[in-house]
Amino acid sequence: MKISAIVCGGILSGIAGSALACDLPKLVVIPPKDQVAGKEAEIRTAANTYFTAMQAYAACIQAELSGAGGEAAPKVVRDILVRRNNDAVVEAEFVMKLFTENVGPLEGAAAPGAR
Repeated sequence: MKISAIVCGGILSGIAGSALACDLPKLVVIPPKDQVAGKEAEIRTAANTYFTAMQAYAACIQAELSGAGGEAAPKVVRDILVRRNNDAVVEAEFVMKLFTENVGPLEGAAAPGAR
């Protein structure tokens, strides 16, 4: 019993540990609307970089899920990876909303991914 628990734990740690290779991008700072004037280009560049990195992060998480077996992955691994993906999408959607309200539409921006 103990050996099988250790082996299973090692396998799950290996699978879940590989998901740590996906680095969550640093959150972009979107200043209040009254502090944007004259900084639009800088804010737009930072936001575009953030959204591009967030798309790469979500793609990495999805690749990890696929590599772990997709729907057939162990439940705990699947649940963790799906949660990380969904949290990234929610964060990106919130940042996009805040950006749009305070700065304006982000031309050519990578829209947040679908859940």
